[in-house]
Amino acid sequence: MGSASANEKSHRELPSPQTLAQAGDLKIKDKDGNEIPFKDLYTGKADNERQLIIFIRHFFCGSCEQYVMALSKDLSPAALQASNTSITLIGCGEPKCIPGILYIFSAQQISPTKCILGYIERTSCPYPTYTNPSASIYKALGMTYITIKTGPNPQPTYLQKPFFKNVLDSMWNGIVSGHPLSAGPSAQNGGEW
Repeated sequence: MGSASANEKSHRELPSPQTLAQAGDLKIKDKDGNEIPFKDLYTGKADNERQLIIFIRHFFCGSCEQYVMALSKDLSPAALQASNTSITLIGCGEPKCIPGILYIFSAQQISPTKCILGYIERTSCPYPTYTNPSASIYKALGMTYITIKTGPNPQPTYLQKPFFKNVLDSMWNGIVSGHPLSAGPSAQNGGEW
């Protein structure tokens, strides 16, 4: 596997119990804006249950969308259940970016003229999805803000679109969503634990 720098190794470690306890008291919101403590996702579970929590960048990040689509395809809820594992996603935008299909009607038509997909629908995400609009949990867990360095690793296989197509699709999704400024800071990086 090669050697990793001390900084790279520290980003691969699980949060300390103290860090996790502090982050656990911070709030996340569900798709309806209801707040719950972050720790509700991982406390009170059976000893043999595993929980993977994935923090995405923002709700219009094309790379994160491709990652979630690949996960959704490869790790179905049934497969996860068989291995006593669950996945939860957390973004850093507003709750209104998570759900649903928004139908826009014109005055002349009874049927919708336009359909705008929320994050769950765009990615076919079967996992519970929450948000931390203040990004306080991201900060508490040490997730970086604006990393331009790509590192020595090759491009992940889940990235199927060329870079500029990915950027254009992200911008387009933001514009047509009706909430272009609500997805969360584009420079916030995510992580998975």
